[in-house]
Amino acid sequence: MEVIFFMSLFNIGYGIFGLFGKMNIAEKFKGHEWTKDYMRELGIGDILLGVPWLILYFAFKQYDPGYWTIFLLIILLALPSLIYVILIERKYNKLLKKD
Repeated sequence: MEVIFFMSLFNIGYGIFGLFGKMNIAEKFKGHEWTKDYMRELGIGDILLGVPWLILYFAFKQYDPGYWTIFLLIILLALPSLIYVILIERKYNKLLKKD
């Protein structure tokens, strides 16, 4: 369970860096007028991943429901972030093709 805690802290921290525009992104996305917005939206995606995992860690800190239950909850809680990031990538790849 400690791995979930540290991964959630990393994702929240990296998401905060993204909100301030200090995220490491691919070269093809750099140098455009929308690059800062892209980094901010990716930061939101990382925070969307980290916060539910942090809540999961504290919810099951005392109670261990089993590996399969934890695994399924981790995957289930990662789906909103995954869907959000996929939509962001589609949006900015379309903008990249226009340039």
